[in-house]
Amino acid sequence: MTSYRPFRNYDPPKLLRIWSECAGKPGLIQPLTLPYLERSVLNKPYFDPNGLFLAFEDDQPVGFAHAGFLPQATQGELAREQGITCMLMVSKACDQQVVANELLDRCEDYLARGGARVLYGGSPNPCHPFYLGLYGGFRLPGIMQNDTLLTTLFGARGYQVVGGYLRFQVSRDQCRHLLDSDIIGRFSGFPIQRTTDPVPASWCEALCFCESEVIQYTLINPANQQRIARVRFCRLDPNPHPRPAVGLAEVRTAAGWANTGADSFLMEESFSSLWAEGIGVVEAQCCQSDVTMVQMLREFGFQQRTSGVVYRKSI
Repeated sequence: MTSYRPFRNYDPPKLLRIWSECAGKPGLIQPLTLPYLERSVLNKPYFDPNGLFLAFEDDQPVGFAHAGFLPQATQGELAREQGITCMLMVSKACDQQVVANELLDRCEDYLARGGARVLYGGSPNPCHPFYLGLYGGFRLPGIMQNDTLLTTLFGARGYQVVGGYLRFQVSRDQCRHLLDSDIIGRFSGFPIQRTTDPVPASWCEALCFCESEVIQYTLINPANQQRIARVRFCRLDPNPHPRPAVGLAEVRTAAGWANTGADSFLMEESFSSLWAEGIGVVEAQCCQSDVTMVQMLREFGFQQRTSGVVYRKSI
């Protein structure tokens, strides 16, 4: 007999057991430990136990699903009109399709009662309320495209794909050096400022970066001290790679400096610095539609590893 109920304070070991039994599910950090579960999920200030549902088969935990609301980018509040099914996991010890449907029913009902008018399957960028770093790389990819249980489930429930994300990876040995003499000559006299854990510009940014060390490189115009380009990396923790790794979190160029090569110059200098510090792997994620970023990553030697999609429907 299958039963369902909301989270209780003594349930974390059950969540870890379900997570472990789903080894092989695309994108999961394994093994998941209690400190990481607490940091990325249970200790969030907006965590609501009533939005986390567990499934039991003859009193044994076989699945869970977690619903929450989209954090607003700047206001420090939740956008309760936008709800997310952030995670849904079902072990092979039960009828996965039946249990997944029942869990999604409960997530949708919880979100609708909380005021949601739009529902997402998988967290859309840029704000991720839960599970950052535990699924799909250093940033959440929505739903992994090779997770057939969930892609089939959301498709059958009336959700539409509204965005796609690509995850890339490059190692120190694979990284290419791209800069030509013109770009090097143009920016060789520009100082680069390295900052650790810069102050977040918004609440949303703090949510994304507070759990890992952030390394920021800034290219400065010596003529007027203007910051003309910025690259940010976050240290992967937990780290699924055998060597120290970071995620490329942001590449930004100031107005008037686009198409000058400033971003490519700063990227190459940043990579050189990271390799010298002992970093062995850099991950990156970008929207599938961001052709410019995809091309830049490929030029530096990044190779695509996985992809994900975000689902959406109105209610």
